[in-house]
Amino acid sequence: MNQEFGLLIDGKWRNGSDNRFGELINPATEQVIGRVAYASQTDVDLALAAAKKSFFTWRDTPVSTRVQILNRAATLLYERIDAAAVLLTCEQGKPLTESRQELIRAAETIAWNAEQAERILESRSFPERDYRRFIVPEPIGVVAAFTPWNYPAVVSARKIAPALAAGCTIILKAAEETPSSAVAIATALIDAGLPPGVINLVFGDPPVISQHLLASPIIRKLSFTGSTAVGKQLAKLAADHLVRCTLELGGHAPVIVFADADVDAAAGAIAAYKFKGCGQSCNAPSRIYVHESLYQPFLKRFAELVQKIRVGDGMDENTDMGPMANSRRIAAMERLVADAVAKGGRIVTGGKRLGKPGYFFLPTILTEVPKDAAIMNEEPFGPVIPIVTFADFDEAIHQANSNPYGLAAYVFTSSPIVAEAAAKALEVGSVGINQLSGVPPNAPVGGVKDSGYGYEGGIEGLEAFLNLKLLSYAI
Repeated sequence: MNQEFGLLIDGKWRNGSDNRFGELINPATEQVIGRVAYASQTDVDLALAAAKKSFFTWRDTPVSTRVQILNRAATLLYERIDAAAVLLTCEQGKPLTESRQELIRAAETIAWNAEQAERILESRSFPERDYRRFIVPEPIGVVAAFTPWNYPAVVSARKIAPALAAGCTIILKAAEETPSSAVAIATALIDAGLPPGVINLVFGDPPVISQHLLASPIIRKLSFTGSTAVGKQLAKLAADHLVRCTLELGGHAPVIVFADADVDAAAGAIAAYKFKGCGQSCNAPSRIYVHESLYQPFLKRFAELVQKIRVGDGMDENTDMGPMANSRRIAAMERLVADAVAKGGRIVTGGKRLGKPGYFFLPTILTEVPKDAAIMNEEPFGPVIPIVTFADFDEAIHQANSNPYGLAAYVFTSSPIVAEAAAKALEVGSVGINQLSGVPPNAPVGGVKDSGYGYEGGIEGLEAFLNLKLLSYAI
């Protein structure tokens, strides 16, 4: 495999003006499988000009036409999923079935936003004695969007689809390590009839591109998914031009297993979801708090399940968990495990690399981990999870809320009263009760505290790309 991906600027695929490229590495083999063009500041300026020029035409395009284009693009993406999934697995490492599922969800996201657009973009009226007043939704303008390497298809779709449905144009800075999914979505849109310049796709040095984009008054909306540290930096840059932001940042999702929980059900659900995507998800469970009365049976069952996870190349149909996406994540896992052990933690299973080429790290369970261990306070973003005990409800909630993240949390209990109380007390944007799963296109996703603000998905995600104009008529 020797893939090459370019930049999309004003409807044309091209290399960067300074002819720079980045290598694409298959994380299962550590072999070079292609390259991706890097954008210079000149290229970013061209993308800004194209997005600005096309905005007025796209804004004034009938909503019904925008909907038709999005629906055609969703259909094309569905038809091309098999080839796109192979590329995604080779770039990112996740099993082929997971790549297919992600691309299906991306196509569903595009179709759902198309379905909702006409209703959400309708004007609303409210008569008064002397006036007729209307609320008119209008597209916010040119969007700068940034997507990560862990879920490059679905996260790109969650930004592109509502922006285009609303009538905005977009410059997407997609992850240079996993470019194929964004390219597949952009290609489907172009083939569906999207006019030149409405979507522009760039790759390259993240700080250079982000600073140059957000320094421009052309940008009126920032949509970013990534780390908390980078999100805070981008928010500061956006503040100079009062650019509205949607920030979906890091997480450190706690799971609370209460004394009345079904141990087998909890262990099975957590094991299945935690190690999907090699644990490289901001919503993945990353700390398990188990009531002391269930600790031993839960640990025994959870360890049995984790030890059965088959680690290997994502292209192998027998693989349950693929490699980590890059060597940086391997180094991070080794550091977190070593720190936990140095502070008194114990490795129940895993804790090291798989002994063969590739960025493979064994599914890892830690116990007896103190509160000051790095893994209890930093987002691990990998296949390592600590298990800690608690004595009562208040202690569980206190520990779960003890760090600055607030994206997701999960609760296992047979009591509706306990479930409701925990859901209310947890300082997060979403709570899963007796289940862990991804979210459908119609559900808004957002965090609190250091996990960001604003929403992606659902009606709220589309409305994030709109301004509301008040019109008042004398009667």
